[in-house]
Amino acid sequence: MDTKQILNELEALVDSGTKVPGFRGKVMIESVRLSQLAQAIESGMPADIEEAQAIIMQRDSIISQANLEARRVRDEAESAADSLKSAASETHDLKVADSEIIKVASNRGDEITTSAATEAQSIIQDAQRKAYAIINEAENSASFQREGADRYSREVLSGLEEKLADVLGQVRRGIDTLQSEKAAPSNGSRVSA
Repeated sequence: MDTKQILNELEALVDSGTKVPGFRGKVMIESVRLSQLAQAIESGMPADIEEAQAIIMQRDSIISQANLEARRVRDEAESAADSLKSAASETHDLKVADSEIIKVASNRGDEITTSAATEAQSIIQDAQRKAYAIINEAENSASFQREGADRYSREVLSGLEEKLADVLGQVRRGIDTLQSEKAAPSNGSRVSA
């Protein structure tokens, strides 16, 4: 039974109660049915909590996926950097034959190495920026979902608390009325019908 059904049942219980004569707005209600509704409320609350926990788990899953994606991008960048360095080293080694070629190759190798290091650094920085953006977006989304779930839970529980307080007040007033009527004859007074 969901929360709306429970609230409707509470209203129906109040509406179907026996009005107590002489007491404005007081009704007697079935305590068994009230106990059943209280149990339904108690068993329904974990469902809302489980829903909030599911949202939190979903957030954690999004963050975990973002971390995996960030690692994958970083690994690809490092692999590309290693490939560039390896290609630069191979180019350098092939051109080492005589002194002029060695000089040219050495200069070219240095340029390629510098270029590869710069490009690798740029790829790594870009990958890190993307990873941070993905993680930030996932955390923002999870935070928004968690806030929505918390707000919904507060609204449902506040409404339920108001209804229960009203019903409990009616039950208390009914018990007080019955006790005062019971106490009145024992004091020697007569209750007129």
